[in-house]
Amino acid sequence: MRTRPILQISLFVAAWFLVEYLFVRPLAVAYVPLFAGGFILWWFTTRRASIDPHRIIVPYLLTVIMFIAHVYEEYRAYSLGFPSITPLPATFEQMVTFAASLAPILWLLGAVMMLKRLPVGFFVASTFLFGMMFIEPSHLVVPFLPLWSFRYVGGMWTALLLTPLGWYTFLAIRREIARQTDASTHPTQATGSQPARPSSNRL
Repeated sequence: MRTRPILQISLFVAAWFLVEYLFVRPLAVAYVPLFAGGFILWWFTTRRASIDPHRIIVPYLLTVIMFIAHVYEEYRAYSLGFPSITPLPATFEQMVTFAASLAPILWLLGAVMMLKRLPVGFFVASTFLFGMMFIEPSHLVVPFLPLWSFRYVGGMWTALLLTPLGWYTFLAIRREIARQTDASTHPTQATGSQPARPSSNRL
């Protein structure tokens, strides 16, 4: 049923918001644009075509590893007195819990659920990639604001690799969707098998 994945995703989102609120209080609202963007990405990609998660799991996990390095750079810079891209109404402990602990847990949980071929897993992956492709590039814009100026902000250098990795993983998913769509449209060509020839019976 088409409504079942949406119900599962809704329950998962509600549960995750509760977890975030228990640990980081107001920072939980940061997942609102992430989940909204992730749902749109999922709706137009892996919701429409079932793909083999093993074909995209390596670039996905490499992107998660790069995200962890990115978070380290952010908080290392913060501890050294460099500015962040946005001031957050939270303590340093809450910010570390939010980005360095709970976020990687969520992205890795998404990988596990993808490998189990659960729709929620592909939704979480879409949420992660939405953030990497459309939100993390802010680390490459803010250093040049106001215009004609430059200042280092935490996470800037690793964002140079993180955002392209996010796009690479997304394009890998798109290629796999195209491959699956082509396979379902032209099953004979996709498998490389030849149509059976009619047998000739000689009398």
